[in-house]
This record gives sequence, structure tokens and C-alpha cells, in this order.
Amino acid sequence: MEILTTNHYERIKELFNDVKYNVRIISPFLSLSLAEKLCELVKKNKIECQFITRIYLEDLYAKANSIKAIELMTQSGIQVYALKYLHTKLYIFDEEVAVVGSANFTSSGFKSNIELSLLADSRTESQSLELISELTQYFDDTLAKVQDGLVTEEMIAQVRSDYNNLIIPPKKANDSVKRSNYKMYGAVIPSKKNPETPEELIKEAQSAKTENDIINEVFSSNEPRKQIIYNHSIWMKQLGKGNERIDGNKPYTPTMVKLNGKRIIISTYSEKKKPTTISDGDEIYLAALSQNSMEQNVPIIIGRGYLKSFSEGNRYKEEWLSEHPWLINYPWYCIIEKCEVLNTIVKNGISMDIVWDELGSDTYESSFGRCETIDKVSTKHYQKAHIKLSGNAKKFIDDEFNRLADKYGVVPYKSEE
Repeated sequence: MEILTTNHYERIKELFNDVKYNVRIISPFLSLSLAEKLCELVKKNKIECQFITRIYLEDLYAKANSIKAIELMTQSGIQVYALKYLHTKLYIFDEEVAVVGSANFTSSGFKSNIELSLLADSRTESQSLELISELTQYFDDTLAKVQDGLVTEEMIAQVRSDYNNLIIPPKKANDSVKRSNYKMYGAVIPSKKNPETPEELIKEAQSAKTENDIINEVFSSNEPRKQIIYNHSIWMKQLGKGNERIDGNKPYTPTMVKLNGKRIIISTYSEKKKPTTISDGDEIYLAALSQNSMEQNVPIIIGRGYLKSFSEGNRYKEEWLSEHPWLINYPWYCIIEKCEVLNTIVKNGISMDIVWDELGSDTYESSFGRCETIDKVSTKHYQKAHIKLSGNAKKFIDDEFNRLADKYGVVPYKSEE
């Protein structure tokens, strides 16, 4: 037997790196980094994985759990189950090694909880065989009781919709929106200890504030996010207007015109938004002001590409107006050297709310490291033609774009030289 604390970083990582057949987990908490590790194991080592967790809006809001992590695991073939009132922490590796999380011990002399976990390894300790067998049976019994809590695409869509209603600000300042953090999802195992009164339910929903999980914390860094720096700018270019949103049920086609007999792709700007800071090689992410699959108004990234420098001669030509009359209101342009657009309707693109939720104020270069609220971050693009993304946002968006490109394909475009 071995006692684990959060200092046993290397020992915990070894358990994941050495697994050969299956990982079975019960934990209320799930970070994106732990989910990525599990998905990597499933993909590279062809292991089986089952994860019983809980899905509370309050946990998501407190970053104790992650919609993106849950979605990533289900897409990778991991069976994920949601169980209300879950506090157990149990990790079983190949049915040979198990880690059991303890209760939380809070001392008046400490500001944070202290949690210990017990590691049993039957490969080196014969006396652990019976314990691991009992823990495996406990997992099997629990799994049999939570089958109606299997996480599906429909459940994820509902959770995301409820969560977005919580974090995305109202359309208008005077809109009245009732926001509740206390919604829970999934199966229920009947117990006399389950909360019943409103006060007990609220306390249960807020339990993430007083709990932790050693293994999950090993994969979740509490250090400030390191900023990824590029030697060029990364722009999120907004397409459409707040009061004239792009139809989310149609595919997007970039604006193309003829210049000196050659077909070029352009990114356009209003009279007051001359893009003088754009340089050769800057990247552009095309974000349609539209509605996502939950019918929420939010920028949706549908394409990405590379820009050429702006020059004072980059102003619309009269002959372009016959095909694009709206250019009279957006007279300035930059040439998009090349780009690719997801081969699907706009609402299937990358809804920026998932970026804001993952990175917060680190989404944008100008607010990196400020730890601003989601409400504030989600309004930074207002009244802007384009805004600089951080290198971290670029990485996150590229990973998601690549996944969607595998699913839908892309349509490539290139300006003629």
C-alpha cells in the first residue's frame, strides 16, 4: 500500500503511462488535460476506458469539470456516465492497480483542503489482490446502476446550451435573464443521504468549492498559463453585423473580386476601420456573426488563412459594386493570400463561446493574463472589425478546426498572383 499526495506527480503519471488494457474511473472532477491524456491512451494504446463523473453547472462554472473534456472523450470512444450526488474518487488501472481518494480533511490551521489517496498495487503486493477485486466489483455495481446516465450528444448539447445561457450576456442591457448555477444532469442512485431540500441541493451543487481530486489536479496546472508568442499577428475578422447576422444554416463563401484581371479573395473594412496594422504573413480567422446551434448570437469561426499587407491603394473598385453593392460601406480591403473554409453550414463552425470558456481573457492578446470574467471577455469583439487573438487561442482554435476539417472537409481558396 502507498499513500499518495499531490507531491507524487511522477508516480501518478507512471500509472497512466504504464496502462495496457483498461482504465476505469469514478470522479466528480474532470479537466481538459486529463481528458486529453485518456484520449491519447485510447488512440495510441487501444485501451478501453469508462468514466463515471458528475455534470453540474456549478462545477462547470467553477472549472472543476469541462464540457469540452466530456465531449472530447465521448468522441474518442470513451464511455462517459453522469451521476448526480457523486463524491467517490476511484481509479483502476488494468484491474491490477487502484487509487482510492480519501475524504477531505480541512484543518483550521490551513486555508485549503488536504486530501490523501491510497494506492494499491497487486503486481507487487499480494495482499492488495482482494482489495482491488472488491474495488473492481464496486465499479461494476455502480456502472450497472448508472446506465441511464450515459452521456450522449443530446445531453452534451443540452448542457452546453444551459451553460451558455449562464455565461453569455443578454443581447440587450435591459434583457431580464434568470441565471441558475444549480442544475444537475444524469442518473440517480437512490440513497437516504441524497439531498432533498432546496438548501441541501444548493450545498450539493456548490460542493466543488470544498473538494478536490489528487489525480485530476496532477493533470491540471494551477500555474498561470504561459503565453504562446508568434512573430506575426493573428486576427479574428468578424463577418456581418450585429443587426445583420450571417445565416447560420448556409455555408460561407469568402468575398472574391477581380483586380487587374486576376481573381483575389478580400477581407473588407469600413471607412473608419482602415486596417493599417496588417502585415504580410498575418493570419486571419474568419468569424461569422451568426447564431450557433443553440440559437445564441456569437461569432463562429468558419475559415482561416493568411493576409497580405495593407496599402493605401487597397480601396474598392467601382466595377466591384455590381456584384457586391455593400462594398460602398466597407471600402477598404486586404488581400487574403490563401484560406480554407469548413465545408459545412456556418453554425457547425467553432462557436467562440467554447474558446472563451477554455481560455477566458487569455483568448485575446490585449487581455492575456488579466483573469477577467467570461461576461467581459465575451463582449470584447463588440464594435470591432477585427481583434488580435493570442497564440494560445490560435492553438486551441486550430486543434478544433482540424477536428472539424476531418469531419466535414474544407474548401480551399487562393488569390491569383
